[in-house]
Amino acid sequence: MKKEEILEASKKENKNKDMYEMQVEAKAGNIAAIGTILLAFIYFTYEIAIGKGTNYALYSIITIYNVILFGVKAIKIEKNRKINATTSIIWGLLTITLILAYFKIV
Repeated sequence: MKKEEILEASKKENKNKDMYEMQVEAKAGNIAAIGTILLAFIYFTYEIAIGKGTNYALYSIITIYNVILFGVKAIKIEKNRKINATTSIIWGLLTITLILAYFKIV
């Protein structure tokens, strides 16, 4: 096989994603998971300290994952940067709203 044929086969196998993009997506997922765990720890600690909370915590944990995922993609990958940044901001606003609702600020 020629070099061009190997590259073409690799692109088809990886659905036209380059290796750097796949690595960034994997790293973004890991960072998002860590952020999710940290936020969950804050909520569980808060609930232990004062008693019952609300289910807003669950929803904000889910949304923070998307904030981090799209945020890291926006920073690291130039392709679709505006879309990823906008998506991260929208998820971020939703997460902030849920956090404020959880702590009964709004």
